Amino acid sequence: MSRLFSYCIHTFRHSGTLQGEEAAGGSHKLAEGKVWKTGSELWAEAERSGARMPVIFSAADVSSGLIFWATIDDITVDYDNRRTECWYSGLRKIDPPRPRSALRLRAGNRRLSDKLIRPYAICQTPDFLIGR
Repeated sequence: MSRLFSYCIHTFRHSGTLQGEEAAGGSHKLAEGKVWKTGSELWAEAERSGARMPVIFSAADVSSGLIFWATIDDITVDYDNRRTECWYSGLRKIDPPRPRSALRLRAGNRRLSDKLIRPYAICQTPDFLIGR
């Protein structure tokens, strides 16, 4: 496996969807009604450098903290329709789950709030993923 990129994306997904995707394996798509401009630019930078960019998930349906992560295969941004599609694979559990505050935002190096509700955030890749 390639090294992990220094930045990752945090987002939300229904916990049942994540569990089903983990069991199924393979590649999965997340469609988001927001433009992930910086996220897509950083993903492209990771690809050029030969690194894999992680995506880290919290449950959208329950208070969970960080429960799964995967690596991003592709990000496509549709600027006209203000949408992003993110394909990812290698989905695995974070065991034990970590609080969202275990992540640090790329901008400002502040901890992510455990009460975060924004659809996505760009963070520094946490040490607990390095080497897995």
